[in-house]
Amino acid sequence: MLTMLNMLMIMISMLISVAFYTILERKILGY
Repeated sequence: MLTMLNMLMIMISMLISVAFYTILERKILGY
């Protein structure tokens, strides 16, 4: 159960980082 929770946390953090990166890239390309 602990490993499953750890995997979930890693997946969530990865998704957040990817979304943040795309938003940042869009902002940079917008200007």
